Amino acid sequence: MEYIKKARELGEALLQCPEVQKLKEAEEEIKKDPEAQKAFEEYQEKERNLVTSQMFSKVIPEKDTLALIDLKMKLMRNHPSIRNFFSLQQGFEKIMATVNLTITTTIYGMPSADQLPLPKELKDMAQQLLNNITGGKDTPMEIPEGFKLPDGFNLGNFMK
Repeated sequence: MEYIKKARELGEALLQCPEVQKLKEAEEEIKKDPEAQKAFEEYQEKERNLVTSQMFSKVIPEKDTLALIDLKMKLMRNHPSIRNFFSLQQGFEKIMATVNLTITTTIYGMPSADQLPLPKELKDMAQQLLNNITGGKDTPMEIPEGFKLPDGFNLGNFMK
C-alpha cells in the first residue's frame, strides 16, 4: 500500500513544519502550569467525547457544543498558555485544510470558487487558495469516469 507509506511521509514532513513545532512547544508550556494543564485536559476530554459521538452518527445536543465553546473561551481568558495554544492551532488547521484541499483536488479536479457553497468573502479566499495550488489554471472539479454516486444522491450543478 504505497499510499499509506506516502501518508506516513506526509505526517513526518508535517512534524518538521514550524507550525507543528510551535504547537508542540505551546503544549509543553501548558504543562508547566498544573492548573492550566488540568483545565486543558478536561477540555480535551470533553472535546474527544463530542467527536466520538459524532463519529458514531449521534446528533450532538446544541447545549453540549455551546458548553464546549464556552469552556474554551473561559480557558483562553484565564490561561495565556492555553490562549497561545489555540491561536497556534488555528495556523496548523489552515495548513491541514490546504493539505486536504490539495489531496482532494488532485483526486477530483479543481472546483471554481463559484461552485463552493460559501459566502462571497470565503469564496474569494478559496479562489485565491485554489489559484495558489493550481498556479492560476482554471480546472473544474469532475467526477472520475466509472465513479457511481449512491442512489438518490444528486450533486446538481456542483460538479461536472
